[in-house]
Amino acid sequence: MPITLTDLPRTGSFRHAALASARRFEPAQVLAPGATLHGLSVEAGYIWGTLRDDDGGLYTIMRRIPPAHDEHKPDEILSLGGKLILTHSDGSPDSQLMLRREPRYAIDSNDLTRTVTADSVEFTAGPNEHGRSTRLALTTDSFHYIETDVIEATGTLATPPLQWFLPGPDSSLLYLTQTWFVEGNIAGKPVRGFLFWEEAWMPEGGRLYIDKDPLHDAEYLSWYSWANHYADGSCEVGHYLFGNGDFHVAVRASSDGTVTVGKSMDLTVHRNADGYWHERIDYVIDGERWVCEADLHGRMAGLGKIPNPQQEGRMHRADDDRVPDVWMAWGETVPAAGDRRSW
Repeated sequence: MPITLTDLPRTGSFRHAALASARRFEPAQVLAPGATLHGLSVEAGYIWGTLRDDDGGLYTIMRRIPPAHDEHKPDEILSLGGKLILTHSDGSPDSQLMLRREPRYAIDSNDLTRTVTADSVEFTAGPNEHGRSTRLALTTDSFHYIETDVIEATGTLATPPLQWFLPGPDSSLLYLTQTWFVEGNIAGKPVRGFLFWEEAWMPEGGRLYIDKDPLHDAEYLSWYSWANHYADGSCEVGHYLFGNGDFHVAVRASSDGTVTVGKSMDLTVHRNADGYWHERIDYVIDGERWVCEADLHGRMAGLGKIPNPQQEGRMHRADDDRVPDVWMAWGETVPAAGDRRSW
């Protein structure tokens, strides 16, 4: 039987298959200026996460930090600029995550100074003309983050750091991630939750969501990062991504040091009537069923109409009836890509 060459993947694409594993947190090796990995360099670092207050309020915070002064003016719909972004929903019946005004005078990411040692990295700036300062200090086991009049949080590493790599002939993405279980305050209210520090490593000229992003080549359907903390003190963190071809990432880590990488994965997105927001995502990972339940107040409507609507929810095994005391699952779906794998 003759081989149909048009059905074969391009050289170097591997049908969009990805690698994933645990990793060390090595600031001196990967965060020093000019560092490269597999021929890729840092597109940006991202500090982001989800926290809750004692009154049921939900907060998300995010900031993109480029490795050098960023002259590019991105389309804010597709890619974060240098602004600090804070959203909040108060838990009232019709509330969704809307932008807060507290960060309007915050430091621009271009003004941050990076200091790297063997086991730590620190980003600092300020005070600016509005009296605002920023300090983000990460070590192999501790976390401290201050944005004047917006957030102050401290914490410890929740689980082993993780990484995933999606190679391609024209675009590639190495994604390094670590998660801290934190407590502190936002806009004066006590909060607990999870904050992530992540770096996107891409080819020269690459920009997450915009240029040389292999997620677009794989026509990805969803990307979720999640964390659960339980009353017994245990914690679990994971990253679930899914697209066409052979693209999937299903990597999770536990506070006991266990790391699991899924070899097979399937996904179904269940959307509400408008076809934009989702109500639930069903997963099957190595034969085990998982579900992401959308938070009733977790739609990030304050970000506007975007191609990849952002939502907050809770990720868990379908047969796991435990309810964590602290949880988050921040992710996105791509309505234009459909609700199931198509090729």
